[in-house]
Amino acid sequence: MVTTRKRPADRRDQILREATCLFTSKGYEGTSIRMIARSCGITEAAIYRHFEGKEDLYHSAIAEKAKEHDIKGTLEAMAGQGSIEEVLTSVAGHILSLAETDPQLMQLMFRNSFQAGPVARMLFVEIRLPYIEFLAHEIERRQGEGEIIEVDAFTSARCFVGMVMDCALNTGVWTSLTNEEFKAENVICNNVPIFARGLTNSAASSEAAKLGSDR
Repeated sequence: MVTTRKRPADRRDQILREATCLFTSKGYEGTSIRMIARSCGITEAAIYRHFEGKEDLYHSAIAEKAKEHDIKGTLEAMAGQGSIEEVLTSVAGHILSLAETDPQLMQLMFRNSFQAGPVARMLFVEIRLPYIEFLAHEIERRQGEGEIIEVDAFTSARCFVGMVMDCALNTGVWTSLTNEEFKAENVICNNVPIFARGLTNSAASSEAAKLGSDR
C-alpha cells in the first residue's frame, strides 16, 4: 500500500481542522497535542513543525474563523451607511448569521469563553472586538454629526454586541425554556429600535425624557 505524502500546506490545514473540532467538543483545557496528533494520524513532533504549541493552534483556529466570515471586511462596508438604527440592524444581522451558518464557532465560543487568560482573550479579540470597535467608532463619529447623544461609545458598543452575542449563543436554551420556537432575529425586530432610540438625539426622545421628568 502506497501512502500519499501530504504537502506542508495540506498537513497544516488538516491539523488546524482536527484541532478546531477537538477544541469545540472538548474545550481548550480538555484538548492536548497528543489528542490532535492521534486524530490526524501523525506524530506530535509533526504538529510542532507547523505550530508552536496548543495556544498557537487555538489562536490560529479562532483567527481562521474570523477570516472565513470576513468580519472586519463586512464591517468596513457598513461604515457610514444609513442611520444608526440601520447600522445596528446590519451588525446584529451579521452576528446572528454566524450562529446560523457556523454552529461550530458558536460552540467554540460557548465552551471556551469562560476560560481564564489567553483563551478567552483570543475569542474576544478575534470575534467580539471587531464589532465593538466598529460600533464605537460609528457612535463617536455620529456624535460629532449630532445624530447621537453624548454617551460612552465603547461601553454602548460593548453592551449592544454582548446583547446580540448572548442571543446568538443561547437561542436553543430560550426555545426550551419557553416551549415555543425562539428566533434569533427577534432581537433585531424588538431590541434594535429600542437601543437606537436610546442613542438618537431626536425630538421624540427629548420630548419623552421631558415628560418622564415632569411626572
